[in-house]
Amino acid sequence: MPTNEKRFAPAADRNRELITEVLRKVLPSSGMVLEIASGTGQHVAHFAAAFSHLTWQPSDYDPECVGSIGAWRQDAGLANLLQPLSIDVTKPWPLQKADAVICINLVHIAPWAATEAVLSRAAQILPEGGPLYLYGPY
Repeated sequence: MPTNEKRFAPAADRNRELITEVLRKVLPSSGMVLEIASGTGQHVAHFAAAFSHLTWQPSDYDPECVGSIGAWRQDAGLANLLQPLSIDVTKPWPLQKADAVICINLVHIAPWAATEAVLSRAAQILPEGGPLYLYGPY
């Protein structure tokens, strides 16, 4: 059961501006962005504020992370930041469509099957040419 305890990761604060600058170049001008493995929720709260023209759908598999994302969302108070979803990337995703998918710090730590699932499922829900942005220490 999620505790709704707001978690903090120093790395998220360190890399959020760099990631934001890249996202400015690749995100669509409107629509919905699905973040896979939102972790603490720090990134998605920052991105929702920086890209107020987009709707942000955070997600995570870990119930404690889902709770932390919810706490960051509540503190941010942004209308374009949706309630987090619980998503196991290896199972069907609850969304049929997204205009962009971002996935930060999952690919390098998850089993290869999770990476394959992210690539496959993102291709299913993105429009042709829709961006899938992956970030991590590869």
